[in-house]
Amino acid sequence: MATSCGVQSFLLLLAFVISLFFLRLILGKNSRRRKNLPPGPFAWPIVGNIPQLIFSGHTYEVFVKKVHEKYGPIFTIWMGSTPRIIIAGRELAHKALIQNGAVFADRPVLSGTRKIFSSNQHSINMATYGPLWRSLRRNLVSETLSSSAITAFEVAREWSIERLLGNLRNQAAQNGGAVKVEENLYSAIFCILVYMCFGSKPDEATLKNLQDLMWEVTRSGSVGPKFLIPSIFERRRRVRAAEIRRRQRDTLLPLIHGRRGAAGGAYVDSLLALTLDNGRSLEDDDLVTLCAEFLNAGTDTTSTCLQWLMANLVIRQDVQARLYDEIVGVVGKEKPAQPADVQQMPYLGAVVKESLRRHPPGHFVMPHAVSEPCRLGGYDIPAEAWVNFFITAMASDPGAWPNPLEFRPERFADDGAEVDLTGTKEIKMIPFGAGRRICPGIDLALLHMHLIVARLVQEFEWQCKPGETVDLSEVQELTKVLKYPLPAIIKERVCHE
Repeated sequence: MATSCGVQSFLLLLAFVISLFFLRLILGKNSRRRKNLPPGPFAWPIVGNIPQLIFSGHTYEVFVKKVHEKYGPIFTIWMGSTPRIIIAGRELAHKALIQNGAVFADRPVLSGTRKIFSSNQHSINMATYGPLWRSLRRNLVSETLSSSAITAFEVAREWSIERLLGNLRNQAAQNGGAVKVEENLYSAIFCILVYMCFGSKPDEATLKNLQDLMWEVTRSGSVGPKFLIPSIFERRRRVRAAEIRRRQRDTLLPLIHGRRGAAGGAYVDSLLALTLDNGRSLEDDDLVTLCAEFLNAGTDTTSTCLQWLMANLVIRQDVQARLYDEIVGVVGKEKPAQPADVQQMPYLGAVVKESLRRHPPGHFVMPHAVSEPCRLGGYDIPAEAWVNFFITAMASDPGAWPNPLEFRPERFADDGAEVDLTGTKEIKMIPFGAGRRICPGIDLALLHMHLIVARLVQEFEWQCKPGETVDLSEVQELTKVLKYPLPAIIKERVCHE
């Protein structure tokens, strides 16, 4: 009886597969008559390329890389019934993001948990291209990320960096020099952004509560790259996301209202000082979304970049030694490096650029959508398609970077390689995106990377734990991070008075 049921199930499955195959052939002919999409692997009706992705045993990123190697600089992957156009070529990316920036500046319509955490796409990253997005971004840049605002928060950086150095010393003293690199870097960046967001230094209990909550949000799968694959557990995820969102509101709103009270009933010179173009003030949900986005996006990306950079300094002791010599040559052994000092350190700049090239915080930028049908590279890009940019492929293109898989800061310091990180003139590497949707916090992130690395190398000698090696394998969370903790130990360098 059991055997008979098994045979019947197999025959039903076989019939279903055959039906899908012929349906695909029929629909494929009609589809090809309507659209000249970029090439890509065979896609099944309804499910698209999801079966190939699942049965390949690869992550989405590795799957895309293999498709790129086969189909070239622009290709199509079907996630369900929606085409995802992936652009991996540098020239095509420049045409899309810079030369046709307005057409490629939109965002896909979100659903499920993404709508919950973006307040129905009322966030800077997720808002559709239009008046709301312009208002939100303009306010962020003018009130929080302007040169004067960044300079004004020097006290926040100094407090956070001293806290970071103190935590590292305490951990090293208790663990034979071993430290938790990723955890400490995340906390350091988070502290700076909390101060910038709410205008004051929070107490340790509040800080830990905030950090634990934000960590849970970014690691929960409710936001971040898991939007790439439709989830069959969407209902369960929505329930969990709603609970996390409630706690997020309960945690952030007292801090938000406290800042308004401290300013005499109005938000002044902050991320929250905004009236939309239609005269409407932001509601509580909007304020929570903006603050959470500022903290999450800014912390994860920058701390991830620092994590990869320090991992490479542990591996490349020669690079670390040259960097230390430059730092000491500019500021000495006892004076802490300051923002003005790091501008005089070209090799530090080369190390940061090479780390961003070799290890951008993500394989892709946030997904784009085109506002109208257009053509790119000889192919049709339909308005309903998602468009994304495979920035890892661009940064490892041997046509732009000799020996691209090698971590070699000398390509910038000694060989004279030049790069425009904004991609405006030419796209060689765009770790912060490019065009109208480029990360607005690029200057802030670069300042924090340069300053924190300078202080970490100035204060400590970084080595690998005896008997262990640094594994540069990665895993995708909100950003791509080290799969295994960095086995680092530190030794004090600076002679303090």
